Amino acid sequence: MLIDTGAVASLIDARMLKLVGRGDAPLRPCRRDLNSASGHPLRIRGAIDLPLQLGSREMMRPFIVVDKLHIDVMLGTDALKAFRAVVDLDENLVTLKDTGEKFSIGSPRVGETYSTKISSTVRICPGGQALVVTDVLGDVAEETTVLVEGLVDLDASVRVARSLRTVHDKKVVVEVCNPSTEEMIIKKGTLLAAVSVVPESAFGTITVPSPADESGPFSPEKYVAQRESDWIHATIAASSRTTDASPEAIPELDKVLQTELNIDFSDSKLGSEQRELFSDLLGSFKDMFVETSMKPGRTDLLEFSIDTGDSTPIKQRPYRVSKAEGDVMESEIQQYQELNLIRPSSSPWASPVLMIRKPDGGIRFCIDYRRLNAVTIKDCYPMPLIDDILDVLGKAKLFSTMDIASGYWNVPMAADSIEKTAFTCKYGLFEWLVMPFGLCNAVPAFERLMENALVDLKWRTCLVYLDDCVVFSEDFPPI
Repeated sequence: MLIDTGAVASLIDARMLKLVGRGDAPLRPCRRDLNSASGHPLRIRGAIDLPLQLGSREMMRPFIVVDKLHIDVMLGTDALKAFRAVVDLDENLVTLKDTGEKFSIGSPRVGETYSTKISSTVRICPGGQALVVTDVLGDVAEETTVLVEGLVDLDASVRVARSLRTVHDKKVVVEVCNPSTEEMIIKKGTLLAAVSVVPESAFGTITVPSPADESGPFSPEKYVAQRESDWIHATIAASSRTTDASPEAIPELDKVLQTELNIDFSDSKLGSEQRELFSDLLGSFKDMFVETSMKPGRTDLLEFSIDTGDSTPIKQRPYRVSKAEGDVMESEIQQYQELNLIRPSSSPWASPVLMIRKPDGGIRFCIDYRRLNAVTIKDCYPMPLIDDILDVLGKAKLFSTMDIASGYWNVPMAADSIEKTAFTCKYGLFEWLVMPFGLCNAVPAFERLMENALVDLKWRTCLVYLDDCVVFSEDFPPI
C-alpha cells in the first residue's frame, strides 16, 4: 500500500479485487481524468466501495479501480482526511489523531531516474520488435534493478515496452517495437529510454488473505509489495493527479452515469461538455451494446444462403485429434450449443473439424470447408479500396470506431442452407444456425449487409469494412 499526499483520490489495481474477494463485484462508472506523476493517463475501469482499515479504525471508502496501476493500493488525501491521519515524511510514519496510533508508511518504490542511449544502430522490420542494448547515462551500481520506460519526448513511431531489467556493465536491455508499416532505423547514440532505480525495499512478500477473510478490510500490515514475474509492483512511486482542485469535489466526480455505461475517457482530449454530450449519446443507444462478444444479436436484414448449384452433398470423415485437442473441441461444441449457435444434425453434408495450434500454444477450433467452397457459386460483391478510403478521410480530424461483436454470428442461416454447414467430429454431426467462419461467400455477404444497413451514411459520414465501422468528421458535431 502506498500513501500519497499528492493524490486527491484513492486507487486500487484491478487485479487486487480478486485477491480481496471482490473480483465479481459491479463497478460504478467513474467520470474522472487521472494521470501519473509522469503525465501518462491511467486507464480507469470504474469505482467501488471497499472496507479500509488503518490501525484500529475501519470504514467504507470509495476506490477508483485502475488497470496496471503497478501498486496494490494507493491512499489519497480523501482517505487520510476521513481517518484524520497525519503524515510525517521525516520519520515515514502515519499518526491517527483520534487514537494516537502510529505505523510505518514504508519507502519509495523507485529512486533516481537516468536516460539511456542506444549502443549501436539497429533496424527493425515493419510490425517487428527487438531487444536493444543501451548505455545508462549515470552512475548506476552493477546488478541494480531498474524500471525501463519510454522517454516522454520520444518519437511517437518508436514504442518502448515498460519492463524491469537488471543493469550489467552500465548497460540495460530495452524492448523496442516498430508499429509502423515501414522499416525503422534507430541510430547509435539515440536517447531511447528512461530507467528508474528500484530499491531493494520494493521487493518483499505479499500476504494473500485466506478464504475466511477475503472480504476483509485493507490494512498496511496485511498488504505489502510482491515480486513475481506476472506482477510487476516495483514500478512508479508516482502520485495520480486529477483536474479538480480539492477532495471536496470527489462526490460530484464520482456520480454514477445514468446510462450505466463505464466510459473510459482516460486517453481522450474531448472537453467536459463534449464528454457529457458523448456520454448522453451512448446512453441513449445503450441497448445496442453487448456485455460479451459470445452473446451477439441477430439481424433481420439478411439470411445467409449457400448456393451449390446441382452439386451432390459432400461427405467427409472426421479428422483425428489428440486428447488435448479433443478436450478443446468438446468444450467449444458445448459452448456453441448453449449459445444456440449450432444444433445436432442429420445432414447428408459433412465437413471435418480442424484443430489448429496457435503461436502461443493454444488451440483454435476451425472447420475445413474447402470442398464445400469448391462447389459453391461465388459472390463477387466488391470490398472497399484503400485508396478510396484514404481520399474520403483526407480532411477528417475526429474518428469514432465501432466493432460488431462476433460479426458473423449476428447473421442467421437460411433454412435451406443450414444442412450444408454441417461439420463432423468425434463427438458427432452438428450444423450451424448462424453464419460460420470459413465459408467463401461469408466476406462479401457480410460486407453487403453492413453497407445496406448504412446505405445513407457510407462514404459521407462513415466507412465500413466487414465488422469494423469508422465514423469521421472534421470537428465535434453539435447534438
